[in-house]
Amino acid sequence: MSSYFTKALMPLLLFFILAAPAAAKDEKEKQIPLKTLLKRARQAIKDKKDWRNHVVLLDSAFHQYDMTNEEQAEVHFTQAMLCLGQNEAENLKAYLKQKYDTVVYFSSLLDATSYTLLCDSVDRLPNRKGRIAQRYASKSRSTMLQCRPNLYVGARFYLRKGDYAKALPFLTRYVDMVGCDLLRSQDHLSSDTLMAKACLYATISAYNTKQYGKALHYIDRAIEGAEEAMRPKLQEYKVRCYQELNDTAHWMDEVYDGCERYPKHDYFFSSLISHFEQHQQYDYGIELADTMLHRVQDIPLYWYAKSLMYLHKEDWNNCIAMCDSTLVRDSLHAEALYNKGLSQFNDALEFAETACYDLKRPQCRKDRAILLRKYAAARPTFERLRQLRPAEKQRWGAPLYRIYLNLNMGKEFDEMEQLLKGEIE
Repeated sequence: MSSYFTKALMPLLLFFILAAPAAAKDEKEKQIPLKTLLKRARQAIKDKKDWRNHVVLLDSAFHQYDMTNEEQAEVHFTQAMLCLGQNEAENLKAYLKQKYDTVVYFSSLLDATSYTLLCDSVDRLPNRKGRIAQRYASKSRSTMLQCRPNLYVGARFYLRKGDYAKALPFLTRYVDMVGCDLLRSQDHLSSDTLMAKACLYATISAYNTKQYGKALHYIDRAIEGAEEAMRPKLQEYKVRCYQELNDTAHWMDEVYDGCERYPKHDYFFSSLISHFEQHQQYDYGIELADTMLHRVQDIPLYWYAKSLMYLHKEDWNNCIAMCDSTLVRDSLHAEALYNKGLSQFNDALEFAETACYDLKRPQCRKDRAILLRKYAAARPTFERLRQLRPAEKQRWGAPLYRIYLNLNMGKEFDEMEQLLKGEIE
């Protein structure tokens, strides 16, 4: 039986083996010549229709043909002209007040520049004879200059919609076009009045799409061309980009630079204080605050920062003094109140640990009096904090409970106990 089936299958196997090359040959014969593809594409440009299909067909040609550099340049240039034709068709509809596709209008414009740049990159390579003809340089330059103004318009179209991801390619193309090899001779582009805004929008768009490296690429030019009031905010973007990239060295350089250049923009100072706090570099924080007090102005923020550093150093007396300096300038500064109350409370707790509790010794009465004075000093601070931040009982509840207990304030103690247990609000 096995021999029978083997004999029966042999003709079929031979058929498929012989037929496969023949099929491949037929498929190759069916392949449309590149010249025909290009001829049909150029006819589509004249007929003003079916642009996109021919762009796609020419894209696929790169996988089917082994092209010379000259052929690649011709294909890309033809693709650029197809996109430009589609763009002009939509533009004509708009001019005639007919319904047109805004997205197609702008996307075809961007695609036209992309294929033009591809054409130019290949057009600069040597041909088979080793010569560089650059047959399309003039036409490519003309195409880019024709498209460039509306690239900015396209970016603004997407920015108005809040679509930063779609706006960004238009902005980067608009900016990067200046100085590229193809347009290097166009000196008038360097005085483009829209360049500063384009860099600004490119920075913002890149930042909002989490492309932090790209945002950094444009941000210095954005800062240079921005109005004075906008520069601190852009410097803040710069600092945040390095933070997102975990580049601590550049982050530190830029946050210090921001503190130096824009001392009244509190973000930089606050960022440095947080950094010193996190890394337990409290003396650096105090030094920075003192520098800002001398350089800038006498404001609560710097005194509060000093109080925070002294609090971490467990230097209760200096912390209290810095908090008082803060509260003189801002009596409603809740964080300064909290730091002051915490220092007073911790001072009482520390004293309680070493106080004399032997009733037979005269020192006991003296220590008891000192301890009560310390708790009594902390009481109004936490009660004021409670008034300012009634919802934050986790900050003032436990200290007041302990204070009322030690001061033998029964009514207040009972209320605080109920409040901490959740029995009352």
